[in-house]
Amino acid sequence: MIRLNRTLFLWLAIGWTVAMFVACSWPGKDAPNLSNNDKWGHALMFAIFAVLWMLTKRKTAVWVLGVGIAYGLFTEVWQGVMPIGRSFDWYDLLADAVGVVIGVGVASLVMRND
Repeated sequence: MIRLNRTLFLWLAIGWTVAMFVACSWPGKDAPNLSNNDKWGHALMFAIFAVLWMLTKRKTAVWVLGVGIAYGLFTEVWQGVMPIGRSFDWYDLLADAVGVVIGVGVASLVMRND
């Protein structure tokens, strides 16, 4: 699986990053009500982000960790300042960061065993 073309993973990573931004920009009144389960969604979304960027083999773990957490902060600030019925949430940012760490860890294990 990992031996797939790096360009494919790059396009998947870019597409996923754009899809994440669209999901985070969805108006609050139209977003699904997930209660506290949304933290799992944040972690999963950012874990996939990290795995895809790691599998491009063009980015280091430190880069993916830094950019992933910064992107989580950006999306939270975006939700806080835009009039879309969403708000900044420190716990969402924490879930984003945990997801990035998990994703980098999983990708590192997969890539080491490949």
